[in-house]
Amino acid sequence: MSFMKDHFPIDQTVRDARQPRIISARLVMRSSEQQDIVIRNISSTGLGARTKGPAPARGERVTVILPGDQILNGTVRWFTRNSFGLELDTPLSPEALAEALQHKAHVAQMNGEWHVEPRHRVLNPNVNPSRIRPV
Repeated sequence: MSFMKDHFPIDQTVRDARQPRIISARLVMRSSEQQDIVIRNISSTGLGARTKGPAPARGERVTVILPGDQILNGTVRWFTRNSFGLELDTPLSPEALAEALQHKAHVAQMNGEWHVEPRHRVLNPNVNPSRIRPV
């Protein structure tokens, strides 16, 4: 039995390749409720994101405001407690998004707003080597 690479069952659609990203954005729901989100992956037709509060429901129409004030409208296709997938009304250009992010970083650096915060502290416990059990 042989399998053809480009053969897909009729009930399945081929999705665009996702690009992993970590991007802060703003979610605006129909009720005008807004919340910060983190976009975890993007493609030309959609994105996956995580919210701090409850995710919008499946079928809900929402707006996402990206850095550079790029506005995306779409329909929620799936959700869990605080994650969701959005199908976009118009194609997203990953290149335009990358350019907006670079511009935002450049402006922040030039204005002195760019800084790194020491949030994680590495602890090296003092361990007696004779008490370590071999595995």
